[in-house]
Amino acid sequence: MSINIREARREEREKLLPLLLLAEPSESALRWSLNNLSDALYRMDDDGKLIGAATMRWHREPCEMVELGILPERQGAGLGKQFVAWLIHEAHRRGVPELIVGTSSTSAANIIFYQKCGFRIDHIRHDYFWYYEELVYEHGLVVRDMIVFRHDLAGTHDPGAGSEPLMLEQD
Repeated sequence: MSINIREARREEREKLLPLLLLAEPSESALRWSLNNLSDALYRMDDDGKLIGAATMRWHREPCEMVELGILPERQGAGLGKQFVAWLIHEAHRRGVPELIVGTSSTSAANIIFYQKCGFRIDHIRHDYFWYYEELVYEHGLVVRDMIVFRHDLAGTHDPGAGSEPLMLEQD
């Protein structure tokens, strides 16, 4: 297994959409985010096979991990945590003081996941998912609010410091 994470080229964007739709199920909202909110797109490959994608907003504070998706058949193997650690390392490299990430208040697994990655609950964006064209349910609950997590990076350990990064590549 050879994991490689790198910034994706613009022409690779369409190929990454299925993975990003795991994080944002509204294709119109995802495309709006890619055009207006996110300013960097990353891909994770295992031996050359695409297994993950993430989008970041670096150019406005607080910097935000906007979407993160791992192939369903590869979830639960630590790849998401590895991807987040890589993004935190990239944030340290850029001198970013903090990162935020949000998830639906009904996404129990994501809520636990981001806390295991070192994020702490910061605030709630009420009625954030108003834009869904149809009601979306998760665990029998309507998806409405977003829980926002914050990871303060100033004075914290860089998970990539002192070790070889996961083939840190930038185009």
